[in-house]
Amino acid sequence: MSVKESRRVFVIEQAIKGKITNRQAAEVLGLSERQVIRLKERMKAEGIAGLAHKNRGRTPGRVLWHYPFC
Repeated sequence: MSVKESRRVFVIEQAIKGKITNRQAAEVLGLSERQVIRLKERMKAEGIAGLAHKNRGRTPGRVLWHYPFC
């Protein structure tokens, strides 16, 4: 998990516990309040893994070939 993602987890946990508001979490993370609400719902449903970037581990879509030439 990257530093950005771990910071996001910490802030969303604080928002879920009620220690900070959705607006404060949005300001800290640079997101909208609605996006913070979405992240809170996803974290409640999927846990910490729900906040990780969903494209992790995939081959980029812009790669022209997937196998080495050798």
